[in-house]
Amino acid sequence: MSVSSAEAPDRRIALLRARRPLRWLLRLFFGALALAWLVGALWISQKRLPAGLHVAGPWRPLPAQAVRFVRDVTAADAHGVPLVEPQIDVELLRLISQARELVVLDTGLFGDLPAAGPGASQLRAPPPVASGLIDALLSARARQPAMSILVLIDPSSLSVGHLQPQLERMRTAGVTVLSVDVEQLRAPDPAFSALWSLCCAWWTHALNAGDWPNPLGVGPASVSLGVWGSLQGYQRSHRQLLIADDGAGRLEALVFSRPLHSEAGIHSATALELSGSALEPLLESEFAVAQFSGWSDGGVTQARSQRLLEQQRRAELPETQFNARARVVTEAAIAETLVARIDASGKGDQVEIAALYLSQRELLRALLDAARRGVQVRVLLDPGKDGYGYERAGIPNREVASELIAASDGAIRVRWYRTHGEQFSPGFVLVQSPRDCWLMLGTAELTRYDLGDFNLSAAVQAELPSNAEASVEALAWFDRLWYNRASNGTEYTSDVDVYADASQLRYWQYRLLEASGMSFY
Repeated sequence: MSVSSAEAPDRRIALLRARRPLRWLLRLFFGALALAWLVGALWISQKRLPAGLHVAGPWRPLPAQAVRFVRDVTAADAHGVPLVEPQIDVELLRLISQARELVVLDTGLFGDLPAAGPGASQLRAPPPVASGLIDALLSARARQPAMSILVLIDPSSLSVGHLQPQLERMRTAGVTVLSVDVEQLRAPDPAFSALWSLCCAWWTHALNAGDWPNPLGVGPASVSLGVWGSLQGYQRSHRQLLIADDGAGRLEALVFSRPLHSEAGIHSATALELSGSALEPLLESEFAVAQFSGWSDGGVTQARSQRLLEQQRRAELPETQFNARARVVTEAAIAETLVARIDASGKGDQVEIAALYLSQRELLRALLDAARRGVQVRVLLDPGKDGYGYERAGIPNREVASELIAASDGAIRVRWYRTHGEQFSPGFVLVQSPRDCWLMLGTAELTRYDLGDFNLSAAVQAELPSNAEASVEALAWFDRLWYNRASNGTEYTSDVDVYADASQLRYWQYRLLEASGMSFY
């Protein structure tokens, strides 16, 4: 029996009325999801940092000889033969061997991890790094059974590495090993991080296999979806430092610019060794990181450190007998103090920067302003052509180099370090005036990630006489690379035209990646 023409509209109206509650529920559901995503993004980008971060330690006077410049240089001679001059690992092992009471090692990404890129098989074999340090720590513990040893590692070391057996060896020997709780930090890419937490993080962590690309560049070539998502825009524990007693009641530290995994062991890098009371805020900050990462039984270690600090204070000479000063800074305080120092430079001063990445906008503004005041600015960068077996496009350095040169009318000079599968990762800034030298070395890349209270990072800043050993050696290292001062035909650096990129498309790509937090640097 057919439906009459009069009944058809009534049926359609009834059907629409029946669907109305469903549509309302769907709108409510997706609206709630959007609201939850927005609130989550705002919270993880603005949440309060744990105590002990964003440290701007006070300037503390010290003798100039208490500051020492250390560097690793990797290059190739005129025949392509690799040349490696390692100092950082040697110095780490020395500091561990002389310790009697306390060692604090913050490693960042840790482990003898292979390169993950498709060209990994063509890279030179890197030396083991983590295994040697673990052996040194266990030997120190065996010599001094009462020694307090605290090791902090980035949690991604566990996601992509096979560290558990080595970590258990250390824990069995009485070494405290903690994975830093980076979830306490702010997210640099809140849009992705909030979306991932909302839709995927709660179930993908159980996945054990997958074919997703490894965002870290070291470890397995592919990872599970859960690991990929957690690492894609993750907050890093990127402090790389060691603090230890010298066996005579004083504390010494080495803050270095590369992580302690084997592929990074052949990077060109720098470090600054420091002793004295300037280390107190850094040690306290490391304890704070350990505490918000689950360290609940550190009373003996902290009491021992306080005794060493008090003993060090009593042994120090009057301040009037010191000719230098130093301090430690962490996270966004690095950018604040660095920009302030460059802003204070004047005509006749020199600014030298050597970095793996340079992209933070306020720092670039300060460099351009300094060049306009007559400050001589030299910038030495990694060209971003390769790393860990991957070919790279050079973002952001090539675009930033073109911007600096164009905006300064050529006053800012740029050169590229000639890499051969490894990376140029020094974290080095030097401001030279006629009578003194301001030197900063540390773990932070000069990017929004590391200079914006997102990643954990640390640096040492020192003001030294221009003729101090550390000042002379730091400037000599930079000039050696800049001017290719080598007797065997080695060319460390190349002209800016080799890699500079004036493409507006890639420039705005860099700006979008930097502002959104979706960058890999």
